[in-house]
Amino acid sequence: MVEVSVIFFLAGLAIAVTVINALLKQAGREEYSYLVLLVGLIVALLRVLPLVLSLFAEVQSVFSLY
Repeated sequence: MVEVSVIFFLAGLAIAVTVINALLKQAGREEYSYLVLLVGLIVALLRVLPLVLSLFAEVQSVFSLY
C-alpha cells in the first residue's frame, strides 16, 4: 500500500515548484525557472523510484517470474 506521506510530499513539492517557477518567470529569470522544474522532477523521481521497484518485485513474486 502506498504511504500517504509520499503523496503529501509529492503534492507539496509540486506546489512549491509551481510557486517558485511562477515567481522566477515574473522576475524574468526563465533560465532558473527551468532549472527549478528540472530539480523538482529529479527529486520526485528519486522519491518514487523505490516504490516502483518494490511494485515490480511484488508483481514478479506474484507471478513467479525471473
